[in-house]
Amino acid sequence: METRESIMTRNMLSKIRELESSLQTNHRILKEDAEKNKSIAITDDPKFGDKVLSNQIRQFKTTVDGGAEFANPSENVADCPLIYMPETKNLVFSGIIPRLNNLKFQFVLRTSTGNGCFIWTDGLILSDENMVTLQKLLGFYKSWFESWNLESSDLESLNKLLDN
Repeated sequence: METRESIMTRNMLSKIRELESSLQTNHRILKEDAEKNKSIAITDDPKFGDKVLSNQIRQFKTTVDGGAEFANPSENVADCPLIYMPETKNLVFSGIIPRLNNLKFQFVLRTSTGNGCFIWTDGLILSDENMVTLQKLLGFYKSWFESWNLESSDLESLNKLLDN
């Protein structure tokens, strides 16, 4: 006979598995959107501005975690750390924090909820140190979001650049 605690534990684990499946689906959808929408990788090419990608990465490493890793811009746009989608005028910034059990994060400028700070990880210990890093991650997202919204002219410039 099952105890009330074992039933609650089983139900809780079931909810966690559902949530994990949902997050993986959302991550895949965001990547597929980037591939479908004729996205472009924002690099340090002067046509995008003064070292836009390097500055984003440097700011992140200084503010959140110095050991964060970012993919090198490649031919596969969906794998690049900073992606612009001109059709939706959306911007995505992503990377990995190895110290947090290879936590993957993705910032999305425009979402239906207004909150575009997504994370994926397995087995993260909720220690005080890790919680401080997660708070820094959320704080950086909020600053990143505000900065790009205030600098919407930069996004408009990207649109004009792509139209030419």
